[in-house]
Amino acid sequence: MVRRTIALALLLLLLAAPAAALGQTTQQQQPGGAFGPLPQAAPTAAPTPEPSNDSITSDLGGRATLIIIGAALLVAFFAIGVFISRDARRALPEGHRPDSRRLREEGPHKHKRQAKARARDRGKAQKAARRKNR
Repeated sequence: MVRRTIALALLLLLLAAPAAALGQTTQQQQPGGAFGPLPQAAPTAAPTPEPSNDSITSDLGGRATLIIIGAALLVAFFAIGVFISRDARRALPEGHRPDSRRLREEGPHKHKRQAKARARDRGKAQKAARRKNR
């Protein structure tokens, strides 16, 4: 009995396989088959936007409020800059702090100025010697 049911099931499968293959070939030949071009979708109408009163100026109270906020931010940034620069000046060692009372000749380029002055004096002396020997 089991052999008969297995044989009957195999026979049905063998008969159904060519029918399924024939069904696939007929669908490929038709324009609306599984591999054919897709039908065009119907365009949907875009809803018209309703005018809303939710702008940023109306939420914050107007343009004057925005100007006040901007001015407060500028003052805050300026105050932060002043605080940072004062702290940086205080953190400098004593020898590196700028001193406005110091003379220019006492600066780091003092030896260069003296060398230029000596060279200038030597040039003048050479010019005077040439004039004297004429």
